Amino acid sequence: MKKKIWPIVVMAVFVIIAGFLFRYRNAVVAVWNNLTAYKLQMDETDEWAGGRSFTKVAYATDSESQYLDLYIPNTALNEEKPQLFVLVHGGGFIYNDSQSRQAQLMYRYFRDQGYACATVNYRLAQEEPFPGALCDVKAAIRFLKAHAEEYGYSAEKVAIWGESAGGYLAVAATVTNDDEFGDVTYIGQKEIEDRLGYKVSAKVDVCVDYYGAVELSKKTSDWNKLGYPLFIIDIANSWLHTDIIKGYSDVESYWFRKETEGMTAEEAAYYDIYNYLNENAADLKNTKFWISHGDSDITVPILQSQRLYDTISTFVGNDNGVFKVVPKSGHAGDIMYTDEELSFVKAYLDNNL
Repeated sequence: MKKKIWPIVVMAVFVIIAGFLFRYRNAVVAVWNNLTAYKLQMDETDEWAGGRSFTKVAYATDSESQYLDLYIPNTALNEEKPQLFVLVHGGGFIYNDSQSRQAQLMYRYFRDQGYACATVNYRLAQEEPFPGALCDVKAAIRFLKAHAEEYGYSAEKVAIWGESAGGYLAVAATVTNDDEFGDVTYIGQKEIEDRLGYKVSAKVDVCVDYYGAVELSKKTSDWNKLGYPLFIIDIANSWLHTDIIKGYSDVESYWFRKETEGMTAEEAAYYDIYNYLNENAADLKNTKFWISHGDSDITVPILQSQRLYDTISTFVGNDNGVFKVVPKSGHAGDIMYTDEELSFVKAYLDNNL
């Protein structure tokens, strides 16, 4: 009798597993794509003979974290000055710096393509809560514009790139105006602006958002729509659930020092990208947005980027945004930093700067 039961038990287990795999087939594919992801080989020495490098250039004095690294490619005397491309690293607002792997992949490619690249370090959440990092990024942009002549690049138009948490900062810096989040004074600001006779603007002309965490709230409904079970999401993002966040439910709540779920509508509007997009839409009519997101991202739902693109199309203009889905790429996937993928971004910058 027992021998007859075992085949039934095995069949039942098989049916349960098969049913689970079918129900969550999108998640299974995404996990597989992440496990088998393409990896770029990156030279650790980074010996660059194509121009001048300036490391840990302080742009403000509130913290030792407020610095940037600047790479200026060589140009012939009869050539135009290189265009400025500002880079903002990710890391969940609690990790990484100006030399993160993704920032390096960006500036190594774009400096070789003739762009002046500034990779910005900012105060992480454990040092300064919201909006410290955003104020830092906007101060860095103003500093870079004010010192364009000194370093030898063009800042008449400025492009910014950010990935993940840096995507939020890049987009926020783009859609907010000069009266918003300008609390950090850049080095030499008073003297420079007294001499110029006007306030240096943090205006951005082209924003490149790589899988940006632009909605700083719970993502459960998005994961459900995508067919991703939450336990897989929790496992994949265990790196964000550390003692650093000091008992808060997520890094966003830690950054705000208040649970996002318990915020009033007014408090939530203070950090809401869409609030500023709507408010400043008239000033963004000539601003361009490039959005890239991997279709196997299990950290930031791709639906966030889709909604951002749809909102830009609605409030700013149908011709102001591009949304590119990168097949088989997970969050911060190296495939998004291949020469092929970055060449699309370069073409977009070339056409809009």
